[in-house]
Amino acid sequence: MKNFKSHFRFNKQERSGVFYLLFIIVALQLAYFVLRSSGAAEINNSFIENEPLQTRIDSLKVREQLKDSIKIYPFNPNYITDFKGYTLGLSVEEIDRLHDFRNNGKFANSAEDFQKVTQVSDSLLQIISPYFKFPEWTQRKAKSTSSYKRSIYRTRKRC
Repeated sequence: MKNFKSHFRFNKQERSGVFYLLFIIVALQLAYFVLRSSGAAEINNSFIENEPLQTRIDSLKVREQLKDSIKIYPFNPNYITDFKGYTLGLSVEEIDRLHDFRNNGKFANSAEDFQKVTQVSDSLLQIISPYFKFPEWTQRKAKSTSSYKRSIYRTRKRC
């Protein structure tokens, strides 16, 4: 054990070198702290909003959000796929009810029929019903039958 030398034994010159190095490090840290705190007091932190630049940034944010949103085009609700139903907010059960109804060879010809078949909520129906596009013959059906009967009655009456 006598031959074992400690690594922490320094001679007088090495000890003074370590002491001066620590003194320089502490002095630099204190100088940095003092300069930083006095420099921050001199800087005016008043916030001035640049109105034109801020409005441009806001419009770009809105445009970016609109780009990511899903655009809904008019569609025939009888041919809703699973994905389209998911994007519209329909549940799986509602989509399945519509598909079962369609597999029987039946069609929903109005928003009320669609709601009866799928049992979708009134609030969701209000949101998606403006995009419903039913065939024209389904919309003219009630009008055309009554006008057809009137025209036949008029032609018979003239003869």
